[in-house]
Amino acid sequence: MFRGQFVSVTRIAFVIVTVVFVVLAGRELSASIRTASISIVAERIERGETVADEVVTKYAVRSVDVVDGHYCRSDIVAAGVTLVLAQLDRQNVNVNYDAWAVAASSAREYLRYALSCMPTNSNFWLRLAAVQSTIAEEPVAIAGMMKRSVVLAPHDQVMILTRFYFWNDFTDATLAAAKSALDSDLTTMLKLGDRCRVNATIKEISPQLRPIFDQTWTSVGEAATARFRQRCSE
Repeated sequence: MFRGQFVSVTRIAFVIVTVVFVVLAGRELSASIRTASISIVAERIERGETVADEVVTKYAVRSVDVVDGHYCRSDIVAAGVTLVLAQLDRQNVNVNYDAWAVAASSAREYLRYALSCMPTNSNFWLRLAAVQSTIAEEPVAIAGMMKRSVVLAPHDQVMILTRFYFWNDFTDATLAAAKSALDSDLTTMLKLGDRCRVNATIKEISPQLRPIFDQTWTSVGEAATARFRQRCSE
């Protein structure tokens, strides 16, 4: 009798687990189908293919489906990030301010959603800081985002060199507010970075970043910086 009851309970548990897996698989399939076009266009942009402005606009708007559907799958969320940032990059604040403002606001809100799904994504924190800096200069808030990006990827060369591009564009106030993170990035870049890639990155340094960069260059020492005087092949 007890054995029969045990078998019944086991069967019930098996059925429940099976149903759960089927439901989850169905949701994943539904998510893939609903966001397939977003992913396809995002992949084309990431590969450097030419994508018409109207196509980017159409699918950037559709990225709201990711938020409304509460999809937090990394590939789906990342595709949406690519689209909303591409849409913002194609706006000219001096030509059509309203369109730029809508794109900037949408990118900021989407990135906040992306970070709610993946709070340890260094690149998303960097992108949010960059978008926020274009909307309004809020040194403390932007510095906090940049610090988070550095903490999450302190030795990733691709991220460090990407962050340098944005450090180079921030104001004195933001650079001062994020000094510890900036110093970390510059020191790591000069001590451990690939000589040729770093040389290409630091060809142009903004006036506001120059004194900080020069101070770091001096502080890391001749033994670390001498290699940057060697020529790199074209």
